Formats: sequence, C-alpha cells, structure tokens
Amino acid sequence: MLKRLIVNDLNKNRLITISTFIFMALSAMLLGLAIFLFARLYSSIDSLMTKAETPHFLQMHTGQIDEAKINEFAQSRADVEKMQILTFLNLQNSQISVGDRSFETNMQDNGLVMQSRCFDYLLDSDNSIITVNNGEVYVPVAYKNEYDIKTGDVMRIGDHELKVTGFLRDSQMNSMMASSKRFLVSESDYERLRSLGSEEYLIEFRLKEGSDPNAFATAYKDMGLYDNGPTITYPLIKLMNALSDGIMILVILLVSIVVLFISILCIRFIILTKLQKDMREIGMMKAVGISRKDIGFLYIVRYLILSFFGCIAGIVGALIIAGRLSEGIRDLYGEASNSVLIYILMILGAAVSEAIILLSVRRSLSRTKDQSAVSALSGQGDFARKKNLWRSATIIVAASVFMILVPLEMKSTMAADDFVTYMGIGNSHIRVDVRQNDIKQATKIFEDKIRRDDRIERYSLMQTGSYKVSLSNGNTYSITIENGDHGMFPVNYIEGTRPENENEIALSILNAEEFGVNVGDTLTVLRKKDGEMIECPCRVCGIYSDITNGGKSAKGCMINDETPVMWSIIYISLKDESLVNEWVDEYSSGDDGLKIVKINEYLNGMYGQTIRNISNASLMTIALGGVIIMVVIILLMRLVIWKERKESSLKKALGLKSADICMYYLKKLSLYVISGILIGLLSGVFLGQRLAGSLLGMMGAQGFKFVIDPLSTFIYIPLLIAASAYIASFISLLEIRKISASECLNSGLE
Repeated sequence: MLKRLIVNDLNKNRLITISTFIFMALSAMLLGLAIFLFARLYSSIDSLMTKAETPHFLQMHTGQIDEAKINEFAQSRADVEKMQILTFLNLQNSQISVGDRSFETNMQDNGLVMQSRCFDYLLDSDNSIITVNNGEVYVPVAYKNEYDIKTGDVMRIGDHELKVTGFLRDSQMNSMMASSKRFLVSESDYERLRSLGSEEYLIEFRLKEGSDPNAFATAYKDMGLYDNGPTITYPLIKLMNALSDGIMILVILLVSIVVLFISILCIRFIILTKLQKDMREIGMMKAVGISRKDIGFLYIVRYLILSFFGCIAGIVGALIIAGRLSEGIRDLYGEASNSVLIYILMILGAAVSEAIILLSVRRSLSRTKDQSAVSALSGQGDFARKKNLWRSATIIVAASVFMILVPLEMKSTMAADDFVTYMGIGNSHIRVDVRQNDIKQATKIFEDKIRRDDRIERYSLMQTGSYKVSLSNGNTYSITIENGDHGMFPVNYIEGTRPENENEIALSILNAEEFGVNVGDTLTVLRKKDGEMIECPCRVCGIYSDITNGGKSAKGCMINDETPVMWSIIYISLKDESLVNEWVDEYSSGDDGLKIVKINEYLNGMYGQTIRNISNASLMTIALGGVIIMVVIILLMRLVIWKERKESSLKKALGLKSADICMYYLKKLSLYVISGILIGLLSGVFLGQRLAGSLLGMMGAQGFKFVIDPLSTFIYIPLLIAASAYIASFISLLEIRKISASECLNSGLE
C-alpha cells in the first residue's frame, strides 16, 4: 500500500516531483564535479611529477659554469640524492614555426633540450620516457591546441627542419604560467642547431625524502654558486602546475555551495506547497489514529527515493561534464594514478550534498507534528505560518546574482589592462625582455636606440639580480630584487609605497608572509659594491601584489650595485597608443635576441588559459542562474497561491477579475525580485571581491578591486534575472484562472 501511495503521489504531482529531482541532481552534480576535478588535478600532477622525477631544486644560469665546483657542493650535502646539469638552447621565437604557424608573437622562452639521463624526464602521451630519433622533435603539449599542431607537421628553426613526432609533457614547464617551454630533440640535432641560439644551464638537484627545498636553496646561495637566472623549487613547480585549472575548479566549488544553499530553500518551498495542498489528507490520517511518526515517514520516504535517483543523475551528469572539463588536465598531466579513489570521493561528495538536503527536509516535515487533526480537516492549518515567503525569493535571487557575478567579474578583472599591476608588472604599452649572455651590453644598445625614438613618451629600465637577505632573527633567504625607477610604471601596493632610495626595499606579499615582516621592519641585503660584498640595512617601505616568479620577488633602488644582472625588463609607453603594433613589428624585426611584446599580449600569453577557464565557468553559472530563478519563482508562486487560495476566491466573489489578482501578485513579486537583484549586486561586488581575492591570493595577487563591466553587471544580469522571474510568474499565475468565486464558501480546499 505504501508503494502504491508513493507512486500515485509522484505521478499526481509531477511538477513538484521534477523540481525536487532537478535541485537534488544539480546539488549532487556540482559538488561531485568540483571534488572529482580537484582530486583528478592533484592526482594527475602528482603522478606526472613522480614519473618524471621532477627536481626539488632548479637553478637556471646564463653564462659559464664550473661543473666540478657544483659536484663538490653536491657531494658535501647529505640531503642530495641526485644532481645533474642540463643545457637549454634558448631560441628566438621569430626563428620558430610549425607548418604555416609562426611563433613570433609567442610570449614564452622557447628552446631545445636533449632527454635527461638521470631525472627530470620529458614524457610522452602515455607518461613514458621519450626516446627521440634524429630529425624528430617533440613539441610541448601546451602548444598542441593553441597552434593546432598535428603529428607529422614540419617544425622549422631558421633554415632547418624537424618532423613533429609527438607531444611531450614537461613536469616543470607544462603550465602556461611557467615562462619557458622545452622542445625535445636528439643529441645530434641539438649539436647541429646549437649555433642558432644562446645556451643556458639547468642546475638540478633531487633531494632525499623529508629534505627542505627552501633550506637547500639558501645553502646553495651561501656557497656563492651560479645563480644568473630564476630559482625554482618543487613546491613552486607544483603550485604553478595546479593554478590554471585550479582556479576554475575553485569557482565551480563556490557555485556548488551557492546552488546547495538555493536547493535547500527551494525544496523547502516544495515541501510547504505539498503540505499546504495535503492539509485535509494529513488531518484525516491524524483523525483515524495514524501517528505523527508514520505520517512523517510517509512523506520523507518520497524524498529518500528522489534523493537516491537525484544522486545517481548528479553523478552521471558530473561524469559527463567532467569528461569535457578534464580534457585539458588529461592532455597536460596524463591520467590520474588512483582513479578508483577519485570516483569514490566524487560519489561521497554527491552523497554529502543529498544528506544535507535530507536533513533540511526532515526539519521542514517536522511542521506536521504541530498541526491538530481538527485544524487540518477544517482547512485552517498553515504550514508556512510566521514566515514571509516573499523574503525567501529575495534571498534566492540575491544568491543567484552573486553566483553569476563572481566568475563574470573575475574574468573581466583578469582580462583588464590594469590587472598587470597586480601581477607585479608595470602598466605600460610594451614590455621588452632582455635575457641573453651579455645582458648589460644588449640592454645598453637597446636603451640608446629607444632614447632617440621621439615616438616614446616614457620608458623605465628594470634590472633583476639574485641577493641574500638576513632577518633580525638571524634567518637568511635568497631573493630576486628588481632595481630601477618604480615610480614610472608603479605596481599595486597593498601596504606602504614604492622604494625611492637605496636603503628601502618593497616585498611581494608571499615573500613578506614567508619572512614574517611588515612595513617599517628592516632587512639586511648583502650586495656587491666597489668590488666588495657589503651589508646594506633596508627598511621595508611597501608590500605589493605579484604573481610572477611564483609570487616571490622584491623591488629596490640599488642603482650603483655590481651584483650580476639575471635579466632586464624595459617598460615603454608611446605618445600615440595606436602606433603600438607598428612599433613592436619594427623593433621585433631585428636580430638582437630581445623579446618585445604588447603588455596585453603578455597577459594573455601567461594567463589566457586561466581566463578562458573562468569564462567557461561563468557561462555555466549564467545558464544555471536563469534556470534556478525560473524554477524558484514557479515554486514560490504556487505555494503562495495555494496558501492564499481562499482570499483569491473571495476577491473574485467581490467582483475582481483574474487579471487584477495577477497584477497584485506581479507588483509584490517585483518588489522582492528587485530587492534581491540589488542585494546580489552589492554582495557580488564587495563580498565577491573578497572571495575572488582569496582565490587569486594563492597566486600572490591581493588587494585588487573588481574591474566592473557596466553592461554585464548593471544591465544584462538584472535583465536576465528579471526576465526569468517574470516568465516563471506568468506560468504560475495561470493557476489564478482556475480558482472559482465559490471556493471561499467551502469549509476547506479540495
């Protein structure tokens, strides 16, 4: 009998059944999807780095080295397991093309390498160590889709040709957030092409389990070993690999939490609507002696069934969507090592969302305990008593606007020109990178050339070197300091201001947190001056946002410094911005080894994939928001109409038309929908900015303000929400026409 009652009830109330099922499935799908993608990303990265035997410490160096000196250092360290020195043949991007696609506008430092013999292996699509033959080249998998490269294409480097045999996974440089990319060739081809580029060294160490890469990096610096280039540690490599897709997954997790909250409220509407319609039946069951516990069980078993099938549907939906969203993860990092555990975690995530909803269902069904049989039979009961149901509409509309707004504004903020100031980069028109053997000479030649160019409004030269700093507690660290005029193209300072003299230093947020220092504290910088190493006390004058170099950097004004320059950057603004393309083309045509790019292209090259991922998440939330609002308003209006059915019948008996009653509901709905939109916009702009800041803060970008897209924020989103609400209301208000004037004369509602 119980089975027959449940089946009949589900068939009779198909709209309520479908609505409940949709919200349960959506909640399970989104939370399960976020957990699946997180676990898949973490496991895939971990598997790739394990199979590739990623170095725990990597020092890039431009210039000559003494291998015996490095070997001696490695042998003196008890924490070193393996050591090797690899060569990286840095090429000019204008020399490189694959098929008919040139790399001239590519933002990365591209170069050739040979397969490693000890560790830091380059892997193929099966995560196996690649063996490359003469005349072949393996291309970074990150370029596969960007340049539409296929196996069999011809790669040209100057006048030389190589056949693209496959795509490689590089555990160090897979992410576009890594500034370099390695192409794998044979030893014979490497020697043949050596004269086409400038050679750099990758000094790599694998440490024993439990060793601290940061402590090792400090020891390496203390020995005065070769450091004319970036220093990278294992945790930083792992972070860069995870960030691009990780931010998109965090956005999905945020959306899943909002949808779960909305689902709980919506299912509450559904339950109250159902109880309101079944009031007389509940009274009859109580009158014939059926206990409150049995009545509650009769209702909750329906939601258990819907929850079970909703959970299954959510898991299936998560798998379908995850298959598409994880394609990039699979291409970059390969298959996860523990896929069974990942699926178990996804199922548990979906089950947790259903458990939370069922707890809410149980709480809502407890209202049947307080209704007497007499009041229910007479139709005088009110399961939605003491509640302003319209306020719930405001809350859900606000939550939906918030859910839509956060990823949308994150995308527009990261795509804006001003975002570079949160990356630790000056907001200029053009960026010039000088990274070659004789950096000072190349910089001087280029600076002399642009000084005579009357199209340039202003420019600023920044030179970066590696320094050792000591804190007041005796701890020492190795950091990179960018010296120059930081007032010409200032970055975004969270606290304090830029350095203006040699005794001041500004730190990136992540460095300040690691050192445990604040504005006003003093660091001691070991620098080279007049041929000697001297200690220079520097006051921390500012803390700024930075997501370059792993978010760890510093800025200073040590102009008369003799510390070797690792690289130089020149920021340039033109008097006429319309000449930027022409200027870049003109100066890029020279054979001087400089990388000259427009600043917006630099941003897109480094973070374009992240922006596209967030954009995809934004489109998903817009579609979800529209659907949720429609379903919510339909459920809300149906509940209110059932609750006020007698009043509507009385109004008709007094001569009011259905259209008049509908207009009354529309006016009331408008008030709460508009309030919800306004609250959602305000919370999205202010609270959403904090949440987005927390996500980007993982990269070192903090203190930023949303770059608001006025059309999307104040016109398109409100119109979408309003249109969804009014379409749903018109559907719901059809019920008003079914109410007759005579119903108010009855003692109850049939």
